[in-house]
Amino acid sequence: MSQGLFDIDLQRERNNLEHHTNVFHENRLIVRRGQPFTLTLSLKSDVSKLSQATVIAETGWPSSVSSGTRVSMDMNGGPQDSGWSAALSQHGNNTSLTICAAPKAPIGKYRLILCGLSQQQLSLCNFVLLFNPWCADDDVYMESHQEREEYVMSQDGIIFKGNANHIHSCPWNFGQFESGILNVCLKILNKSLQHKEDPDRDVSQRGDPVYVTRVLSAMINANDDSGVLLGRWKKTYPNGVEPTAWTGSVEILHQWSDNNCKSVRYGQCWVFAAVGCTVTRALGIPCRVITNFESAHDTNGDLKIEAYVTENGETVKETVWNFHCWVESWMKRSDLKPGYDGWQVSDPTPQEQSEGVMCCGPVPVKAIKNGDLTCKYDAAFVYAEVNADRTVKWQLADGRVVDAVDTVQVGQKISTKKIGVDAREDVTHLYKHTEGSKLERESYRNAQVCQDFDLSIECPQGIKKGSDFTLHVLVLNKSSTVKKICLQLSSRGVLYNGKPINEGSQSLVKKHSLSPGKELGVPMEHTYNSYSTLLHTDCQLVVTAQLTDIGASGRMMEKRVIILEDPEINIQILGQPRVGWRSCAKLSVINPLPEELEKCCFTMEGSNLTNGETLSRTIRHVGPGKEASVKIYFTPTQSGPRKLMVDFYSKKLGHVKAYENLNVSK
Repeated sequence: MSQGLFDIDLQRERNNLEHHTNVFHENRLIVRRGQPFTLTLSLKSDVSKLSQATVIAETGWPSSVSSGTRVSMDMNGGPQDSGWSAALSQHGNNTSLTICAAPKAPIGKYRLILCGLSQQQLSLCNFVLLFNPWCADDDVYMESHQEREEYVMSQDGIIFKGNANHIHSCPWNFGQFESGILNVCLKILNKSLQHKEDPDRDVSQRGDPVYVTRVLSAMINANDDSGVLLGRWKKTYPNGVEPTAWTGSVEILHQWSDNNCKSVRYGQCWVFAAVGCTVTRALGIPCRVITNFESAHDTNGDLKIEAYVTENGETVKETVWNFHCWVESWMKRSDLKPGYDGWQVSDPTPQEQSEGVMCCGPVPVKAIKNGDLTCKYDAAFVYAEVNADRTVKWQLADGRVVDAVDTVQVGQKISTKKIGVDAREDVTHLYKHTEGSKLERESYRNAQVCQDFDLSIECPQGIKKGSDFTLHVLVLNKSSTVKKICLQLSSRGVLYNGKPINEGSQSLVKKHSLSPGKELGVPMEHTYNSYSTLLHTDCQLVVTAQLTDIGASGRMMEKRVIILEDPEINIQILGQPRVGWRSCAKLSVINPLPEELEKCCFTMEGSNLTNGETLSRTIRHVGPGKEASVKIYFTPTQSGPRKLMVDFYSKKLGHVKAYENLNVSK
């Protein structure tokens, strides 16, 4: 790069390597705050006044000294009032200019300008400044190398879904270093409501990870602004992509940016969280996706939630989701009292407004565990998600509403991916005390009301999609007298947020006389035809058993979510993948359904494997029990361990996910 008086070498390769930004597929200078980077100036004439010149770094438009978006540096190597510094060193005809951004400087796109050599300002270069988890003076500093590798540098991961009794993993391509993604992330900040209202003030606050995280929480959803994703929790997804179809964030972010920031259709909680994780990691803040099973949605802030069911088992109102995903970001909280540094919860899924905007957090995980409900931001809402008291109201045919004992415990098996391996780490202990009065109180209450009966639902293990199965409802009379009971059994489809749908419904009512100490087992059969309409909707089958003690008018309820297992996708890599060489993945799956699959499609993507694209192959028909098989070619762009994400879709079966870990050679 030439500027008349001298040529400039940005030392892009060396600087980006030292700043851990060489992984970005970007042909530009990307550096991190609190860490020096060096430019080389090749002099063309006598510029002895260079040491008396000043360097200006500015971000945003318009920039200003008062807001900290424009800083001036003498080239004496000493720190300026702004926290920035600049230093010169001579090497023959070459002069090195070393710049170090303040460890709390606003992140974003910068212009570097030289003043004092001529009547005009000389533009030295443009660069991008990011948060720096390697710098001890940065608020996002993370000491552990292994944690930085997982929560900043890893471009793929595992998200946990299902329910507390049957947790399954969903692979995800975060792709934060793919070509163009960093630009999209910076554009997201510029499209926020805060930036539209006061650009200079917004940019000046981008040095604060608390502020940036809160902005992202609002911008990942589309409820108040030009956000990335539009949420939908229905059976159908018109003019868009159903949430279960996504396997990564890259396509979503590119689609949003390439379509004039029009919100992408559609997302649900794990998609919102995964995209939020991508953007957060790209900007340099350590981040991970969290799944909370049996997650409560408290709409009025009283930390209590109520579910309403009818006598035939139909759920009228449910405020507990089978699972819910959010993100945790790592940072200091100098705005709060001591002890609240570390992981902070933020939730980009649109649920409730916070300060007039559909966003949530960040709030310290430690504050949730301590029950500090006044802590910024939205502590009470997050606390309720993992701790709310849940009661079940039974709506009788005569209009009366009575309480029923329910065994659902809010906030179970809170999960994230383990560092370095594709396994689940249980982090419930970070959110909840292992022993506490709440658990003891609920145990006591259940013991008092349910002392006459044990009610349970036994389900066979490993139920495959397409198969018939039978479960058993078991009732044990623990009293010393004969009991007359009414047992109402029902099964129906529900979305993962607990909302019922009409498909897959069946019910059974039985009255029995049960002797003391005797156990009753009632079978409930399910054929493929009884639940087949649920498969393409990604709905879950919920079986409910409602017991009424006719003599004592006591009532209790047991619920079981049935997970129907997907067929296994076989992924075979033909040969050793190498950088720049065409590689081949053979994908196959056997149709488990007793009917033909039509218009099937395999899709495949992976960071540094598919060039930021989603590759696909279609198959017209696959008969019952027959194998669908395709070959998809890809060309890796970087060596090292990589994760290949695969999805198989047909309308009758829905989406089936799988992944394969690869080691790409140079």
